[in-house]
Amino acid sequence: MPESESLLEPEFHAPFHAWKADPSPRNAQSLLTAVDPVLRSALRTYGGAEPSPVLRSHAKLLALDAAGRYDPSRAKLRTHLMTNLQGLRRVHARQTQIIGIPERVGLDLHRLHLAEQELSDTLGRSPADSELAEHTGLSLKRLAHVRKSRPGYAEGQLASRFEEGEPAFSPAVVQGDDDEWIRFVHHDLHPIDQVILEHTIPMHGKRRLSKQRIAAKLRLSPGAVSQRAAKIQALLDKRSELASFF
Repeated sequence: MPESESLLEPEFHAPFHAWKADPSPRNAQSLLTAVDPVLRSALRTYGGAEPSPVLRSHAKLLALDAAGRYDPSRAKLRTHLMTNLQGLRRVHARQTQIIGIPERVGLDLHRLHLAEQELSDTLGRSPADSELAEHTGLSLKRLAHVRKSRPGYAEGQLASRFEEGEPAFSPAVVQGDDDEWIRFVHHDLHPIDQVILEHTIPMHGKRRLSKQRIAAKLRLSPGAVSQRAAKIQALLDKRSELASFF
């Protein structure tokens, strides 16, 4: 497009086009640095007087997403970003509804959310908690604690929620992730099988899902989930053979 037809502000021209040509982390950071005054303005407008670190991180994600859809022939970049950063209002509202949650938990929750998205994109499926723990540096126990702090869930509510649909295992298997044998079996499973077990028991604060939903998360057929679940079931059923150890 001829330069005269572009509404992109001169101060954003170089970092924006460099990032569009090569959306590397380095170019993304350069673009975010250039638009930082816009982000600060949006945070003051939509995020309250003292926006949290989590909200600031979310603003950067929204800004990069908006920049990817920006058309210089239609609006200034500042206007485009401010419009798309209005979503910070919803994020801020959810944060203020969480009473008594330490900031450290909020930061870990945000880190977990980003890791789930990144690993899902990389793996092409929902990640297992072992993969999330390695990626974030959070322990499985910490993952469970952080998940219980998610908006809309009271303490212990995650583990008790059911979803309609056929379960992956028989009801006899659903015993809870405080069971030493279940943790032992889970540790040696393939990550895909770990996801199936985690959403069936459920484990680490995850929500119990139907076989159909688990299949969608893993991008498998329900039949494939059933086959894997049967093998996991067989391992879990060996408890009686090793009862003296567990």
